[in-house]
Amino acid sequence: MLICPQCSAENPNRNNFCQKCGTSLVEHPCAQCGETVNYSDSHCPHCGAVVGRVLTVLIRQQSDPSGTDSPEADQGFGAEQIELYENCIDIGQRYQLIADQDRSPLRAVTKNENENMTLWLTGQAVDCQPLQPSVLKILLSQQTEFLQRLPQLAKADIVQNPAWLSLGLPDSVIPYFRFTDLIPTIPEVYDAWCEGSHDWILLGDRQDWPRLIDLLATETLPDLELIFWVNQIFQLWQRLAPQGLSQSVLNPANICIDEDQNVALLQLLEDQAETATDLQALGQIWHQHFSQTTTAPADLITLLYRLAQGEYTDIEPVLEEIAHHVAALSESSLTPSSPETNAAEGFTVHELDYEQIPEELYELIDTGDSDPVLNPAHPSTMPDPHVFSSEEVDDLPTAVLPMQLISLMDVGDTDRGGHRQHNEDFFGIATTVESHRNNHGKTIKAQGVYVVCDGMGGHAAGEVASQMAAKSLLEYFQALMVKGFPHNTEIAEGIAIANQKIYEVNQENASSGSGRMGTTLVMMIVQDTKVAIAHVGDSRIYRVSRKGGLEQMTVDHEVGQQAIQNGLEPEIAYARPDAYQLTQALGPHNNSYIQPDIHFFDIEEDCLMLLCSDGISDNDFVEEHWEEMLLPYISSSKDVERGLRKFMEAANEYNGHDNLTGVLVRLKVRPQIPMDVW
Repeated sequence: MLICPQCSAENPNRNNFCQKCGTSLVEHPCAQCGETVNYSDSHCPHCGAVVGRVLTVLIRQQSDPSGTDSPEADQGFGAEQIELYENCIDIGQRYQLIADQDRSPLRAVTKNENENMTLWLTGQAVDCQPLQPSVLKILLSQQTEFLQRLPQLAKADIVQNPAWLSLGLPDSVIPYFRFTDLIPTIPEVYDAWCEGSHDWILLGDRQDWPRLIDLLATETLPDLELIFWVNQIFQLWQRLAPQGLSQSVLNPANICIDEDQNVALLQLLEDQAETATDLQALGQIWHQHFSQTTTAPADLITLLYRLAQGEYTDIEPVLEEIAHHVAALSESSLTPSSPETNAAEGFTVHELDYEQIPEELYELIDTGDSDPVLNPAHPSTMPDPHVFSSEEVDDLPTAVLPMQLISLMDVGDTDRGGHRQHNEDFFGIATTVESHRNNHGKTIKAQGVYVVCDGMGGHAAGEVASQMAAKSLLEYFQALMVKGFPHNTEIAEGIAIANQKIYEVNQENASSGSGRMGTTLVMMIVQDTKVAIAHVGDSRIYRVSRKGGLEQMTVDHEVGQQAIQNGLEPEIAYARPDAYQLTQALGPHNNSYIQPDIHFFDIEEDCLMLLCSDGISDNDFVEEHWEEMLLPYISSSKDVERGLRKFMEAANEYNGHDNLTGVLVRLKVRPQIPMDVW
């Protein structure tokens, strides 16, 4: 069976294309050079880049069932004891080791630097059959009821359960199944098996994620972010310590920061004998590292010091103190970032080589007056057709209703960003334009549907959710708009259908908690001068016009905004550690949880509409740079495709931490002049 990377449909192994959506099941473009490569390739034959799904390999030696330690166990084990199949780790030659010229593809992890005893071997492998479900996934699909009960069972009961024995899995994967609600904070097990005297575990690879200790040592970090990370570490310790997994957060090298700036673990680590795992050890380790950064609040360092001195025996008072520090800090020192701060972060605006709008036109826009050459008897910017051509009229400001559409141009683009390995964003555009010309000039009849989605839930899941939503909405509204412009309930119904499709896939896959895939949504529907916009999540829509300037047309669906709407001051609302957590998204929940914001308006002047994911809108990039990088492209003489490309390049340089997706639509109008005026 082959799982389509686009729509997740199941296909027979013989298929070369998805029987549902037509996507190739044989080849795909290399993310590095863009050349076509086979899904079975581990490396691009053109540029040498790794093109398959990269996994972390963990190999552990099985304990002696008799309970006695053999001389071999005392000495650990090495890579020379591992049987490989050519350069693959499995007999089916699905997982190919990534070789490093400078060292063995498998390296030993010891208890500490001064000991020779190997705890496990680790390396990286590429899945050369990425469209095939793993053997583990197939096995788990047959034991869903047992897996639901597993978190409540003791380990001794699990390993003796017939359902567990039938899986033939190493006991060391049990903690990953016990804490599925912590995914993606902990990695998901991709595959696992026992072979000979060794246990094999494959996890989603996180070797390229930044390590927390490196950030603390080299970066200037916001104080609230530091408190947030400490809080996450302590909450993880609270969950993992009772199961003998304290080392997962006590080993600083095991903690990294994910793309959403949350604490994440490379793997779950079992506690070792004679190693301190209590609260005091937690304080000692993290006091040492957080003390390195000059921006850490003094109260936080004091708290960690007191913890290191053994003043606490319970984690709850520690978490309460952290919450108190957040509240105090938000009241005293939280201030919005300034343009100077943004400049200090290294952003340089690209030079723009467009011609400047004439000064007299700026003056005309500022005053709101009609062009002095126009007939003063008609308070309209529509000139005498014998004096001006329609192209010249195209670039004059318009303000009198009713208006008619004379130009619609649209473009979309997406980029995975400078620090992401995959792109979970997706956009869709469906436009129909009929152009009419006569001696009165040009008019058009147009309708368009524009969608931007920002997926979440991990690489594969995020890509699937965003594409499912976009394609569902485009199909729905293209069919619906044959009958006319949709009303509020029809738009809400289309969004509900998209949500239900993703939700049902989550239910079928038995995804739970943060592991459920989902997506944000912003969409715009245009029919001539009528516009409807809708959104779910924190992707945004902006409008840019000469008279109105920049307007944010959507309000983010996140905890911070919800707190503001409930009366909290913005500075306090966004001091919360969960301020940027989404309050709704498509997919994770059924339709009773989805309440999209839907608004209608008419186009009354020439404008640009920008739909974008937060990779563009983060850190006030749009607010800081719309005037020089978007406003000029209202003019018909400017290429909107080039404008969006330059805007995306600058956003990537300014932010770059996330996928970036933008859809830019230029709408130009003029007063609808009755025929008797002509």
